[in-house]
Amino acid sequence: MPVYKDKKRGTWYVSTYVEYRDGTRKRVMKRGFKTKREATAYENELKYESKMNSSDNPLFSEVLDDYQAMYKKTRKESTVNKTNGVIRLYIRPFFGKKRVQDISNKDISKFHSFLLEKLAVSTSKAVHKDLSAVLNYAMRMEYINSNPAREVGNIDAPENRKVEYWTFEEFRTFLSVVDCEKYRALFMLLFYSGARIGELLALTWDDIDFKSNTIDINKRYYGTTINTPKNESSIRVIKIPQHTMNQLAKFKLMSKPKLYYVVFGEYERPHNQSSINQRFYKYLDEFIVDGKQTLKRIRLHDFRHSHATYLINKNVDIQIISKRLGHSKTSTTYDIYSHLYPNKEEEAISIMEEDFKPVKRVKFKN
Repeated sequence: MPVYKDKKRGTWYVSTYVEYRDGTRKRVMKRGFKTKREATAYENELKYESKMNSSDNPLFSEVLDDYQAMYKKTRKESTVNKTNGVIRLYIRPFFGKKRVQDISNKDISKFHSFLLEKLAVSTSKAVHKDLSAVLNYAMRMEYINSNPAREVGNIDAPENRKVEYWTFEEFRTFLSVVDCEKYRALFMLLFYSGARIGELLALTWDDIDFKSNTIDINKRYYGTTINTPKNESSIRVIKIPQHTMNQLAKFKLMSKPKLYYVVFGEYERPHNQSSINQRFYKYLDEFIVDGKQTLKRIRLHDFRHSHATYLINKNVDIQIISKRLGHSKTSTTYDIYSHLYPNKEEEAISIMEEDFKPVKRVKFKN
């Protein structure tokens, strides 16, 4: 037993070897404890500290470095860039200086509060999933025995999802100032396809079928590369209205491209999304009168919401909308746009109200 009684002094002391998990050993002796309990408590603290400071309990920042290196080898560039951004902005600043075994359930709860002060509920939940994935990696590396993020669970708060969009009238107003045939084609395709901007920037002319009025979405442009779409359901063929196809045909006639050239770019190189954004907001600035924005400012991504909203208001089946958007589940589409459906329930009730109504009798005069 490493706790001993000093008979001369009437006190207790600890004399033991501390073994670290990396195999190193260190002799520790400390005297002067008034009671055996105090000496034993010190011994237990020594064991705990040796465990915490060993190579098996690294700083969480070191675990993050290893995780990111591994993640880069197994994921697409777009996914890696997104995850790296989350780690850099939220996870590393909050947990980086802690040792991985020190992260407690209480720390996870505090992290949730930290996120909700900065981010929307849906985004905060996504960040929690990334943290949990890192802690799962730490478990596989045998740094920890359990995942505190999984034990606490994800953020339990209602999502106040706000969708910005343009009505058709607002879109037509915007289109009135677009004086470039290429950008006119791009904005019309965004509004009438519901495709992601990265999907349209990756389009090549051989993806466009002017006979069937369809576009084939089979890749996307993200960052600096063209790669596979976001998921399997994102690979799809979408029917496009004739007027938008006519605008594409007009632009093609002017540019005379080869089939393997990208539609929106130079030769085989798509335009950078930041340059598209700059042009978009330049057009929007034309609706600033006396310092006030007369046309609602939206993002490029909100063209996608505008397309879905446009179809919902036209009573298009949600399965069709979901397929056009490339959602893997219809429930995803409904979760995003459910706030647009309450009036549909009222319409259904008004139809049912017609049942069992007294038949109106019409009297004819003789």
